[in-house]
Amino acid sequence: MNFQEISVSPVTYNSELNPLLWENNHLETTVRYKLMSIALHFAKFLNVTKLNLRDITISGSNAAYGYGPHSDLDLHLVVDMPKDQPELAELYTAKKNQYNFTYDINIKGIDVELYVQDVQQPHHSAGIYSVLNDHWLVKPTHKIPHIRDAEVKSKARNYASKINQAMRSNDLNTAEETMSDIRRLRQTGLQAGGEYSVENLAFKLLRARGKIDKFHKHIDKLTSAKLSLGEQNEDQ
Repeated sequence: MNFQEISVSPVTYNSELNPLLWENNHLETTVRYKLMSIALHFAKFLNVTKLNLRDITISGSNAAYGYGPHSDLDLHLVVDMPKDQPELAELYTAKKNQYNFTYDINIKGIDVELYVQDVQQPHHSAGIYSVLNDHWLVKPTHKIPHIRDAEVKSKARNYASKINQAMRSNDLNTAEETMSDIRRLRQTGLQAGGEYSVENLAFKLLRARGKIDKFHKHIDKLTSAKLSLGEQNEDQ
């Protein structure tokens, strides 16, 4: 993957919020109702006795000015996770992955991705909108970002090198640790510089080029192999 020959796109910037979703800086009514319906369906799918739902929000590029043709719509169930039940976070992650894999949901052609977010967990996004209460929690500002192309490509090459090394190792622990490390670096970038940080843009560049998806599939393959038992040799 030659990062010198490609643009940092799909990073884009627009003069208005996505008109498919927004009307006068508020979520279009039919869109809001449909998102509420999706959130309810997801909540039932989680099948948790006490969900402790605090809000339903959308965030990311489609809640700000940086959306593009391939941007998802991130729909979050914000819940109060009991501190004495840390295993819930893993359950929610597994259920979220299963739901997004099972259901192909879109709003006016925009893919909807479901998440469960702990109300105590800081969430960094250029725009956050409460679907439940129909108002902005973090209103996006119209400020064209300065994208440092060379730095983003350099960081993307660094991430790609880590991924390639992990895949060559064919070791599940190495692959999982590498993915966790890259996600941690991305989160650090989001906290420090927001959605247009070098770390986040490098991650999005790799994802747009299929590298992250390929790595996920490699980890799934290694996990399946670890959990499987091959046939024994008949001579034994």
